[in-house]
Amino acid sequence: MHCSQCGAQLGPNTAFCGACGASVGVTSGVVSPLKRPGTITLLAVLQFIGAAFSLLIGLGMIATAATGDPSVPFAAIVGAVFAIAAVLEIVCGVGLLKLKSYGRTIQLVFAWIGLIGFPIGTLISILILVYLMKPGIKLLFSGRPATSMSAEELNQVAAASQGSGVVIALAVVVVGLVGVAMIGIIAAIAIPGLLRARMAGNEAAAVGSLRSIVSGEAAFASACGGGGYAVALEDLVKPPRNSTNGFISPDLAVNGVIKSGYRVTLVRDAAEGVEDVGTAADTCNGAARAPASSFFASAEPVNPGNTGSQYFAVDASGTIYSSPTPIRNPIAASPEAVPIQ
Repeated sequence: MHCSQCGAQLGPNTAFCGACGASVGVTSGVVSPLKRPGTITLLAVLQFIGAAFSLLIGLGMIATAATGDPSVPFAAIVGAVFAIAAVLEIVCGVGLLKLKSYGRTIQLVFAWIGLIGFPIGTLISILILVYLMKPGIKLLFSGRPATSMSAEELNQVAAASQGSGVVIALAVVVVGLVGVAMIGIIAAIAIPGLLRARMAGNEAAAVGSLRSIVSGEAAFASACGGGGYAVALEDLVKPPRNSTNGFISPDLAVNGVIKSGYRVTLVRDAAEGVEDVGTAADTCNGAARAPASSFFASAEPVNPGNTGSQYFAVDASGTIYSSPTPIRNPIAASPEAVPIQ
């Protein structure tokens, strides 16, 4: 440490200079190197905002990859890259707030990368690089205590902490520009990916509902319908006498019930040769309709293209069919209606 008046070398914890007698302390107008400039704080906030957007985009791309959508190649890799970028941005923001050297280093890397964002990104990145390369800023992130710095170094720190209004104003503008741009990216990439993931989940649930109906019909035919199948969900959900459990779960209790974005219906198979098997009174659960030798169950998206993109149907054969268009009763072989099990 040196005297700010005569430049003489001073020992630690010295209150007065032994050469000139001047009081040893930070002169008026010199900012302690431990005080974080407003520009550094704002850069840290920008990193946290960028991390939030990167994380959203990463999750959207990973969701897109989970659906197996071939229109977005390498979606999982892109999602992982954005997720890693989010972690680095958080680490950078913390480092900047704590005046750690790694925070400045990561910010410099981001600024160098930002040079390719011509023209606005290039301009802002140049300003950030110039600011972070100032001697006073280097000292701020050097980890050196104030007592080890000379008067000239302390003045450099003070100078770097002042006159940053232009940089701060430009950074605020960048926040707005980046926010608008990132929202557009999320709308174009992440949201469609999440929508496709939701539709895939709905379609899987629809297939699961039809499988439950097939299982319930098999149990009904063997134990209650005399070999015939129920032709309505209301009859299939009714429990046998002296029992409280029906042949299908209560969430599929009514024809046309909506479950996971799909409308599920059970009716009599309209195929030629299908006939009644006994009467309704012969059933063990007091069904309202006579059982039939075959049934037709369908699951159709409530809002095609939004809650689901595929239509599903099954009959007494137990084979579930999938089609991009509604499947008619009875099920007929066609290029569009493809068996999935």
